[in-house]
Amino acid sequence: MAASRFDTRWRVISASVAGPNHTSLGIENQDNLRQGPVGDGLHLLAVADGAGSQPRSAHGSRLSVEAAWEAADRTFVKAPRTLDQWHETTRRYATACLTQFDELVERAITPLRNRPTATGVTSVSRSEFATTLLAIVADPPWFAYVCVGDGFLVMERSPGGSRLVIPPPSGRQAANETVFMTSPGRDRDLRCGLIVDTGARGLALCTDGLIDGMLDVGRGPDGIGLLCAPEDFDAYFAAFRTPGVDGSELSRKLQSREFAASSGDDKTMLMAVLR
Repeated sequence: MAASRFDTRWRVISASVAGPNHTSLGIENQDNLRQGPVGDGLHLLAVADGAGSQPRSAHGSRLSVEAAWEAADRTFVKAPRTLDQWHETTRRYATACLTQFDELVERAITPLRNRPTATGVTSVSRSEFATTLLAIVADPPWFAYVCVGDGFLVMERSPGGSRLVIPPPSGRQAANETVFMTSPGRDRDLRCGLIVDTGARGLALCTDGLIDGMLDVGRGPDGIGLLCAPEDFDAYFAAFRTPGVDGSELSRKLQSREFAASSGDDKTMLMAVLR
């Protein structure tokens, strides 16, 4: 596929590392990511976090970013031009992500369903593929997003610096009730929308293993604690805007003792910076 308009001006850096909890048990990284040109000259950025409690969650997270890719390639076959077109296409894209994911999961389950084994008959359910999804379809200054679960997006803009623009859902996070792409209430908890920002110069899509390591807790006007991007988040964007600093540097950062101590979960960050 030809390069997107995004490719000519933006640089993408990514890293995904297994958390210390999984490393100690020899379990694979259950996060996945995907990025690249889609549709009519647009660009997809997507991260997914498989649920550690489910046996096929790593497969589910791969299917989740694949669904985001395939849905974007079809939905944005003609790039929207007006605000109304962007809103309408974003809604269709959100629906297409869910539909495509369901189709991919069903396709994965079919050959496994009712397979005889030495101990009986294998029964596979879609809940075993539990995963979150955060996907951005970018054609700056337009950024369409779809979010299921507790991934989050930090955006850097000029002027203004870094801001947490898609936060993890704090109520469910506190109650440890993450909504997954396989959850019964998924459609109700789906978040999708459009960000339009001519000042955008950096994006950081993150899975929930980075909440404690990357975000601070501030105070809202009512005194209630709110997650926010720390002031030094700008330094991440600045560092990876520098030619020669690549994903290997980001991987080392995510595997550092500092980040390992913040969370035992897998950690994935997909960054895009204006050159």
